[in-house]
Amino acid sequence: MPKDSGAYPEKQIASEPGPTRNQLIVFGFLMLTQMIATLDNQIVATALPTIVGDLGQAEHFSWLVSAYVLAQCAVMPVYGKLGDLIGRKTVVIAALVIFTIGSLLCAASWSMTSLISARILQGLGNGGLLVSVFAVSADLFAPRTRARFQSYLSFVFVFGSVIGPTLGGFLTVTLGWRSIFLVTAPMGLIAIFGFLHFMPQHKSGRQPIIDYAGALILAMTVTTLVIWVDSARLFDGFATPLSLTLGALVLAGAALWIRVERRAPEPVVPLTLFAQRNFALLVALTLCNGAISVGLITYFAYFLQMGVGLSPSAAGLYFIAITIGVSSGALIAGRLMSRDVHFTRPLRAAFSLCALVLGLIAWLPHDMPQPYLAGLFVMQGFSMGLAMNAIMLGAQLSAPEGDVGAATGAISLVRTVGAALAIAIYGTIIALGVTGLETASGLSGSEMTPALLETLSEETRHEVVRLYSDSFTALFQTASGFALLGLVFACLMRR
Repeated sequence: MPKDSGAYPEKQIASEPGPTRNQLIVFGFLMLTQMIATLDNQIVATALPTIVGDLGQAEHFSWLVSAYVLAQCAVMPVYGKLGDLIGRKTVVIAALVIFTIGSLLCAASWSMTSLISARILQGLGNGGLLVSVFAVSADLFAPRTRARFQSYLSFVFVFGSVIGPTLGGFLTVTLGWRSIFLVTAPMGLIAIFGFLHFMPQHKSGRQPIIDYAGALILAMTVTTLVIWVDSARLFDGFATPLSLTLGALVLAGAALWIRVERRAPEPVVPLTLFAQRNFALLVALTLCNGAISVGLITYFAYFLQMGVGLSPSAAGLYFIAITIGVSSGALIAGRLMSRDVHFTRPLRAAFSLCALVLGLIAWLPHDMPQPYLAGLFVMQGFSMGLAMNAIMLGAQLSAPEGDVGAATGAISLVRTVGAALAIAIYGTIIALGVTGLETASGLSGSEMTPALLETLSEETRHEVVRLYSDSFTALFQTASGFALLGLVFACLMRR
């Protein structure tokens, strides 16, 4: 093979023509679809307390979130594989239809049980959207052009993540919580119309044999894994009989899934993908990325309010800093990779910077001047943006042409699982860190909220903030460790 000095040694690339008008139109609908998927993930968060207050059954609160995430995880690889077999157009339209029906059912829910059921249906659709936008872009554009356009998808993801909670809060106050589920429904109908009229149908010509057994076993194994990692909170420890049983089920499920996939004519996640050194390392790296981007960002607002002592409005301003950083990182990474920079270079830079910034946030005093802390948040966002594009593009280039969808689905699944596992780990760190604190009002540290914090005396408030600050130090040290582990995986990749 001739020596390749460009960015894409996995696939030799000839000169790439510019995107056509129809490709740009389809990509516009892809950006709309990415916004739908991202908003739905974020817009519900601020309305959850209102929903629980209206529908009751607060004991089912956690399932309103967990059932949705687990539904997403269960179907991501399936959507990716179906796209490879029957064409992306059919799959993305089906996901939009399922999601839109789920949105309407959520708005019409009359009880917590009916809302959870509708959210599961929404999750089944949204899992397909998150996979399809990147798989369709792989069909639309050759790798160098794709690197630039996927950076725009990453920007939409970040923009939606930032405005989602704010929009959700505004709609809940002004129009009621049901309105948050109606925002994305007309957007979904527009996207369906656009894909029907402008997106060409590409079929692989392969017999569409669906690996139902592999998909079911994978979904059950991932669900059990996420629940098991949260054993410290759910079952009071990992040594309890129920936790040990779940751990054994995870191992048994993984072994059974590998056995089934080896024999399946069209496995939902082809094991041959893992024979590619770069792809296997990208899977491990994506777990770390999910933990330090999607998983960690869930705790940023909590950290700013409880560990720094900022008001909710002041804490919200810091997400502008993260948005600036992520947008800049994603766009720069896309430009670099479109100009022959190998995807491993942005990954190594991203995880190096991320480990440094998280280490600084952990070790520096949390009462540092706010401009300094905002600067660290910009740098953290920049590292996240650098990695976003490089991971997905690297996975698509490492996979055989007929398995690009399966590779995209696998990476999307692993990122979500990494986030879910990290959220459980971070939650355990905070819960253990505030154990034993009891305020003069009789509230324990684990029951403290930003609103209650404001009602405490200055001395008690300072003590609570100090304790949370120490707990978040341990959390950011753990996240920095994930970043260092990701850097090791990135350095092991071959060009």
